[in-house]
Amino acid sequence: MSLNGGVEILKLARLVDAEPEQLGYLQYVAPQDIRDLREQVTVVMFDADRQMLQRVASATKMIPGKLAAAIGERAFGPLLCARVTGLLEPSRAVEIAERLPTEFLAEVAVLLDPRRASRVIAEIPAQQIGEITAALAEREELIAMGGFVGHLPEASLRAAVDAVDDETLLLTAYVIETKSNLGSLVGLLSEQRLESVIRTAHEADLWVEALDVLSYVSEDQRGQLGDIAAAAEDEVLDGMVRTAESEGLWADVLPVTRAMSPDSRTRFAKLESIQSRPLLEQIIRAAHEHRLWPPLIGFATEFEQPTQLQIAELIAEAEDEVLDSLLEAMAADGLQTELASITATLEDADLERFSERLAKRENGDQLSKALEAAA
Repeated sequence: MSLNGGVEILKLARLVDAEPEQLGYLQYVAPQDIRDLREQVTVVMFDADRQMLQRVASATKMIPGKLAAAIGERAFGPLLCARVTGLLEPSRAVEIAERLPTEFLAEVAVLLDPRRASRVIAEIPAQQIGEITAALAEREELIAMGGFVGHLPEASLRAAVDAVDDETLLLTAYVIETKSNLGSLVGLLSEQRLESVIRTAHEADLWVEALDVLSYVSEDQRGQLGDIAAAAEDEVLDGMVRTAESEGLWADVLPVTRAMSPDSRTRFAKLESIQSRPLLEQIIRAAHEHRLWPPLIGFATEFEQPTQLQIAELIAEAEDEVLDSLLEAMAADGLQTELASITATLEDADLERFSERLAKRENGDQLSKALEAAA
């Protein structure tokens, strides 16, 4: 999955203590380039004066932990403490952290580069992680929280998740530093919590954030979340459909339909909000652009005949490149029978014209034969 440029700008702005609007000109820069810039700035910020910081870290070994904590809070402040943390022995850093107020630790966490203090973070007690997370959530420090997810052991991550509400959890997941960690995060949530999160996505208008999560979890988790959503009221699913339509997120939704149970897929397919021709056209375009024909065709077989006819008409009228990518997917994934059952709903004259068009295209003969068998 590609990086989100807006999120990368937010992270860079947080790092350099600027408002995102001040970096608005970066919207024209590739997201990966923005991330690379952030990495370079981080190196400069944390590796500058490294020798001096190392001396400070070494000096903490010479004094009691209580005194080191007092000096850190009252003399060094959160910024210097954040830069020194990764240079301390983890056990020593944890000993000092135990003597520091939660609010101060939250300030340090905002300024900390988790990658440079991963071993320290992993050894902080889970209860204290939960307290720090609660303080960060109250300050709406989403970027900071998202940066720590991949560095927390399971017990600490569970404590952090329990310390925040559903809205904060969704917003944090959206800006998480390493998206591959989302599966582990979702795996900690009970079915009741997942139901609550999905309802919050609807009520707080956070479907963009929720659908982003679905793009990075496992197939089984995607199916579980899809089934939970399908069990909700129509207005919840309608909210997801409206967001997918307005934000062009069908590339995120289609894989979910493939992972759903048959009953959930049928329930989703019967939604009135998904039956409109313009929306179906958008879905077909997404299937073409993101090579998602198998989940679309599988989902389309669940529609009632009038909707299948609309899909068949859109396929029959599609540009050559769209039809060619569909036929290629059909041949590769064995979709002849399903695709034939959909396109066979065409009126006789339209079906004849479509068959003539298929005869001119590579792999078109396979669909023609399947259409004959369906007839």
